[in-house]
Amino acid sequence: MEFIIRNVDFEVTEYEVTKKIAEVLHARPGPFMSDADVPQRLINFRVTLEMNECGGVRNKGVGSLRLPSKDVGLKFRRLVDGEDGVTIKVGKKRLKFIPTTKHIPNNMLVTLAKAPYVDPDIAQKRQEKIDALSSDFRIAVVQIGTFYRPQGASPSDPRAFSVEWQSNLLNGLGWLNFEYEHKLIRAKVGDPARGQLLYSLIVTFANINKMAVGYDFGNQYICFDLFTPPIVEREDFNRTLTGTYSDKKNYRERVGAIHPGHEQIAPYAHHIRIILSEQGDLDKFKQFCKIAELRSPVYGVRIEATCQGFFTSKKLAWVQRWLESLSSDWPVAFQIEALLRNGVTNTKELEELRPRIDELIRRHQPFAAAIMRYFVIKAAARPSGQAIHKCFELVVQEKLGNVRPEAPAGRFYCHRVTVTPTRLILEGPNILQSNRVIREYEGYEGNFIRVDFRDEDRLQYRWDREVDGASFVRRRVGGLLKDGFELAGKHFDFLAYSSSALREHAVWFVSSFQHDTKGLVNAHTIRSSLGDFSGCIYSPSKYAARMAQAFTATDPSVKIHRSQWLEMPDITENNVLFSDGVGTVSNELGNLIWETLCNARRDGGAHAVKPSAYQIRFLGFKGVVAVDKQLKGIQLCLRESMNKFKDHGEDYAMIEIARPVVKPNTPHLNRPLITVLEDRGASKDTFMELQQKVVAEARTAHDSIDLFAALLESHGLSQSFRLPSTLRKLNTLGLELNPTHLQRNIDSPFLAQLRACAINHVLRAVKHDARIPIPNSYMLMGVTDEGPAYEKKGHSNVFKLPSGKIYACVHKPGDSEPIWLHGPCMVSRSPVIHPGDVQQSYAIGKPPSDKLCLFGHLKNVVVFASTGATCLPNSLGGGDLDGDLYEIIQYPPLILPDHYDPASYPSGKPFTIERPSTIEDVCNFVVEYINSDVVGLVSDKHITIAGKARAQIILQDGTFNEACLKLAALHSKAVDYPKNGWKVDVEDIPRSLIPYKPDWHAAEVESPRPTDYYESDRALGHLYRNIQLDDIPAYVPQQLEKPLSDLISVTLRPLVKRQLERRERPSKLKVSMNSIYSAYLDELIYVATCHTLSRVPGARLREEEIVVGTILAKCSQKRFKNDRTYAMRECISVLIRDIRSRMLPESMENASPDEVRDGLENGWFAWALSQERYKESHEEGKEGYGSQSFGLVALGIVLDCLEQLQELPSTPA
Repeated sequence: MEFIIRNVDFEVTEYEVTKKIAEVLHARPGPFMSDADVPQRLINFRVTLEMNECGGVRNKGVGSLRLPSKDVGLKFRRLVDGEDGVTIKVGKKRLKFIPTTKHIPNNMLVTLAKAPYVDPDIAQKRQEKIDALSSDFRIAVVQIGTFYRPQGASPSDPRAFSVEWQSNLLNGLGWLNFEYEHKLIRAKVGDPARGQLLYSLIVTFANINKMAVGYDFGNQYICFDLFTPPIVEREDFNRTLTGTYSDKKNYRERVGAIHPGHEQIAPYAHHIRIILSEQGDLDKFKQFCKIAELRSPVYGVRIEATCQGFFTSKKLAWVQRWLESLSSDWPVAFQIEALLRNGVTNTKELEELRPRIDELIRRHQPFAAAIMRYFVIKAAARPSGQAIHKCFELVVQEKLGNVRPEAPAGRFYCHRVTVTPTRLILEGPNILQSNRVIREYEGYEGNFIRVDFRDEDRLQYRWDREVDGASFVRRRVGGLLKDGFELAGKHFDFLAYSSSALREHAVWFVSSFQHDTKGLVNAHTIRSSLGDFSGCIYSPSKYAARMAQAFTATDPSVKIHRSQWLEMPDITENNVLFSDGVGTVSNELGNLIWETLCNARRDGGAHAVKPSAYQIRFLGFKGVVAVDKQLKGIQLCLRESMNKFKDHGEDYAMIEIARPVVKPNTPHLNRPLITVLEDRGASKDTFMELQQKVVAEARTAHDSIDLFAALLESHGLSQSFRLPSTLRKLNTLGLELNPTHLQRNIDSPFLAQLRACAINHVLRAVKHDARIPIPNSYMLMGVTDEGPAYEKKGHSNVFKLPSGKIYACVHKPGDSEPIWLHGPCMVSRSPVIHPGDVQQSYAIGKPPSDKLCLFGHLKNVVVFASTGATCLPNSLGGGDLDGDLYEIIQYPPLILPDHYDPASYPSGKPFTIERPSTIEDVCNFVVEYINSDVVGLVSDKHITIAGKARAQIILQDGTFNEACLKLAALHSKAVDYPKNGWKVDVEDIPRSLIPYKPDWHAAEVESPRPTDYYESDRALGHLYRNIQLDDIPAYVPQQLEKPLSDLISVTLRPLVKRQLERRERPSKLKVSMNSIYSAYLDELIYVATCHTLSRVPGARLREEEIVVGTILAKCSQKRFKNDRTYAMRECISVLIRDIRSRMLPESMENASPDEVRDGLENGWFAWALSQERYKESHEEGKEGYGSQSFGLVALGIVLDCLEQLQELPSTPA
């Protein structure tokens, strides 16, 4: 409701009027607010005064008041009406309020109903900051370069600045200004009056590591030490304006450099030095930093600036010639290139290093690449003042002889390059799961490289509406894809991508090489060898998607002959396809596959259930095969729907395993699922109760070993270190966190840190992602009932699943008996976005024993019916059976009675061109995919709009709202884009009516402004506010009197001693424990440094993060953080597996008692060494990084050996 405000004092401001009205609307207790002790949302309202055209603070004495609803407006009118009403006096006058019949715009109504009330004092201070920062600084010179330490400088001397490129602006235009709202500083360069383009160097507040200001021969300078290169934009001030909204769209263009000279040095130098031209600007800049809440710049330290010419064409050509000379040692050349491109060294320092590196290659060639790999991260974190050559000598001295962990079967060491707008960032090589192509060229893996395309901060590209980023991506990304690039003396060409890699904006490049048997191998010959793509060659996206099958991360299993596989028809009825993507495998072949996988598994398959189904890649086929006990011998039966392209007629082919079904998974609630279930009728209290349960389980992890181990197991934490198993074995010996009088306390500061880290990980996911386990429910891979197919072959007395029913039998590792699901359930498939993406079904329990049932033996899969008018998987967001996982929910409060029809999106034909696709067409598709990747944006917009739509007068029904249903359709289109080539136009995405977001949206944002968010009244809002995250407590080291004096050692020593005394011969497993420890520490530090999200040089993950298997730092893009966490876990898993293999016999299951005792002795020595190293570090005042996690590995070995030697009780003491 709107009121006209009259009789306003001409001298007052909108802030003053707002404060006085708020005193009435927000009085506690009062007519609008109840008891002061009860938390309530403050009524929002908007005051506007008509200002005098002459400027100044004077107003015209009239304005308007907008209230969020008619009810509030009527109550307010009764309160202030008439002479006896409440007096609201501002300045010298009493305000008069006259109601109007004017319609308030919808976006303003939603703002008032949803957005938080902003205290006018806060709003005024914010505006005062903006006004105070509104003036510009005139720039005389802008310089871009790098910091370096002059020769002969002492460690305490400041670094100098080498000016690698500069632009003198005294005769042009250069302005520097603060943009407080966007948290950035913008330096503008150019002269529109002369027809020049205007360039901007943008430095975000978060990108500033340090600033320094001072005088250089009377010139006022500012030095910016940046974490990453600045953003560079260009705009044409002389562009034609239309006077419409489009003038504000894409008028600035993202570019890589200001000038060709800047373009040459930008990949290597990105720090900025600016000379101001007007007297007094330096003091003004320092004051602006204070107003903008930036850390004060360093003052009083003179930073010498000269042009050293580190990155001239001549110097870079010298480096290139050196790298080309190392063609036979390319892994070393890669690390030299990394030193330069990652900003660790300059060319002069490389000149000093060259003789030392050449000598390292000459004398220690087998170790050179591994030492250089470690040196890159060590050099980046070297102490201030340490010369680069000194750092190199120390690394060589300490690390010579250390062996990098061997890559196990199905894994390989992969070099990675991240392409940003200005540079290449080099990483690795790190462990990565292999694929068909990599295995085909075993021994030549170094010629393949993984390339990511990202912004300077290594997150995916995100553009403001006024920035044209798409054109830049076409130039930068498209140019590299089509032309390839030079790296460390080799030329790399675009090869292909996997479907999962494309979602990460990553692809494969290859450098041509000579193969011993295949001859010359290059990108073209590899693609040609993959298969016959004539069936999809006219669709660039489908052509690329079919090639992507060969690059899916898989594990090798069994090779079979062409006579052992066949293609069979799909199961269809009523023109409905029921077997899309699923075939069968004989029991004998399934056993062979599982035996092969077990040999490669860390646990030999001991902690898994033999799979009933496998997700596979096989020649041109992809999908799932379920074990069919009716098939005899070695047989693989594949469906027509699984055949994506023709093979070249190979006689033998490998069955590649993308995922074996080894256990049932636990489904979790998440934001989209909660939103849909709430709109379908689920109670908010149901979600709150489930949240409270998981929170209680997490917080009680401090109470006992059993509860802590259960928390780790239920959330898949610390799997590499086997911490749950280690803790439970210690518990059998009477060791506990909170012991009874019969037990002893083994808690320690490090164990407490691990618990705090694990609890934080779980609660952070619950708070930020609403990730809550669903009881009595399972997430299972889908397969189909083969009954109709056998009936069609002539079999009789076949039991077929009734239409709409499901079958599921779950068997958890370690359980003696499986569980047959029986009764009503809800079935869904992530991502859930449409109200019909959750459907009712019925689990049949045990199938009848008097009929031929083709699925009765299957475990840990969900079997869908193959008859009827509809296919249930296809009704769940267009699901199929080629590997999709389905949530089977049997938690009674979430079994909803009402049905809602599933979405129906007709599957259109893929985008095609009029000629056969070329690899250039694929490159163009990759570029457009990066520009049009809106799956996350659409999903986020959907739940945000659904939250605003619920319970609003102008918008109704949450996810049933018209805008949300449109977003669901766009989401389906965006998900299918990589296959069919039809992209979602960003302009088609419905816009939010208000710029404010729900409070749960602030989860992973660094320093969110409270005024940008409103308090959500949906279940998601209540769940978010219901959890407070505790900071990880500061680590206080434990003081050891002497190694092996702790309670664990005292408890284990007699058991170890007794077993070693029983050994009948000397040890055959003698190892150098110091070498093992050193190799472990090297790789641990490398992994911790490579996978941190921090941009601070030398930063690394905490040791407890590594052990638990998490990254606690915030990140605005969850996919990037999840990818880094997964990669870190993979690397650590391989490291620990390697360390264990060096200490233990080759096969623990088949080892003799004395062989196990050899492993026990090694484990005990390692445990003692970890304590010695920890004590030494503590006494020297050092962190002792790595010693305690190494101790956990050693402790696990000791306990595993004691268990096998039957020294441990079977139950807790």
